[in-house]
Amino acid sequence: MAKPSSLRTMSHSIHSSIKDIQKDMYFGTEVLNRVSFLREDNEFISKSIFHPSTRFIFFNRQQPLVYRQYGTKLATLTNGNNQINIDELTPGVHDKLGYMGNTQFLSGGLYDNIPNWRDILSTWNEDNKHHNPDLRSGEKPVFLFMGLLDESIGLDINTLKGEEAEDSDISKLSNEDGEKYLDHQGRYQGIAYYAVDVTKNHELSKQLVEFVNNSINEKDRTTLTPEENGVYYTHSRKHFLSFEHKEASLYSHGAMFFNWLKTNKFCPGCGHPTIPIHAGGKLVCTNEEKTKPRHSSTASSASSTGSPDKLEPRFACPVRSATVSNVLFPRTDMAIISIITNRDRSKILLSLGRRHAATKMYSCTAGFMEPSETVEVATKREIWEETGVTCDEVQIVMTQPWPFPSNLMIGCMGIVDFNDKNEVIHLGHDNELLDARWFDVLFVRKLVYPDEIEEEEKDSFNPEGILIPMSESIAFSLIKLCVDEAKKKHKL
Repeated sequence: MAKPSSLRTMSHSIHSSIKDIQKDMYFGTEVLNRVSFLREDNEFISKSIFHPSTRFIFFNRQQPLVYRQYGTKLATLTNGNNQINIDELTPGVHDKLGYMGNTQFLSGGLYDNIPNWRDILSTWNEDNKHHNPDLRSGEKPVFLFMGLLDESIGLDINTLKGEEAEDSDISKLSNEDGEKYLDHQGRYQGIAYYAVDVTKNHELSKQLVEFVNNSINEKDRTTLTPEENGVYYTHSRKHFLSFEHKEASLYSHGAMFFNWLKTNKFCPGCGHPTIPIHAGGKLVCTNEEKTKPRHSSTASSASSTGSPDKLEPRFACPVRSATVSNVLFPRTDMAIISIITNRDRSKILLSLGRRHAATKMYSCTAGFMEPSETVEVATKREIWEETGVTCDEVQIVMTQPWPFPSNLMIGCMGIVDFNDKNEVIHLGHDNELLDARWFDVLFVRKLVYPDEIEEEEKDSFNPEGILIPMSESIAFSLIKLCVDEAKKKHKL
């Protein structure tokens, strides 16, 4: 049985190549194949939602259910008992996954431990299939199909089929056919993941906490309370930033979708309630009111040739009657974040925001994009508005989802040609910053690589106690990229 590790090795913070950073970005690592086209396939959704191997992650007000007995871990539960665990075949290699003889740490299944769980799934499945206007009314939980853990993500499906799997404790599986993974039409094979919002169902929310806590007590032979075991729906950003990289991406995926669903409960066109269809992937207005029939263009043409006129009724809601987009799609707010440097990377401009004054954390320049702006134009604008510096060139480097609440950070490098004018700092435009300054790259490098600080300078090299952002952030990755470029480790 796999026991969660208490170690948190943030591999993304030590990568030296842009490719590796992009591949292993915190909150944005590709851990599931979203197979978004299957969200509309009712057969697939019905099969996956009831499959014993399916994983569920639970949220209450966008706060994930965690347990902290072994470091902060997402409570990932399955329908069936004793389901197989998917491990890294080589420790530290995230894209080589398979079955190595372990079962899920939380081995009890929802079917046997949560009253009416099958009924909850059945109700949602029928509501989703038929676009029931009451899909999220009352205490009904909201489900989101997240995707499949499959071969495209690095799963060696053969490890789930081989003799090792057949001879292991998997024989204890509660499902009748002993299936260890979902197989849809022989083409889509893997482990399905769902996120579930239980905000409105207080009883189910409480039952899940008790179930996870009882499971931990049973394993540890203790009788601790949920508070003592650290089982709760956490709102702490500290916890969100201490997940293992896969769990961070699963959390981000679910939290950002549920934020979108929560903030779009009513149609922007007519004000009627909306419901999430296609397993949570789209929203549709529930307004069924129709306007008086009117002539269609084809009907008018037919009339001119002597054929009977055909009348075409339309939805009263302007969103539902739109010819191009009659549903609402998930949205992400775009923000640019920039590391500012000169041509030879000997200088780096970092700024101090007002909310970080107490900690003296200097960071990159950032701001939201505006309509009809390119990334490059928005980057130059934000740099000038906040620091007064004129940027000559912008290079788009990397991106990071930021689920607070639903942003995509677009990481750029702004190059400034020093000429006694472009590099001059002026904070008087929008008054967002307390300070901004050009730092020598060697000083910043020691903040990124503290192990390079000589013993005799540890007490003197940073008398102001300046900090830089945490390693999980794209700001840190951009700063690190710049100091690495100064050492010629890689160039954009």
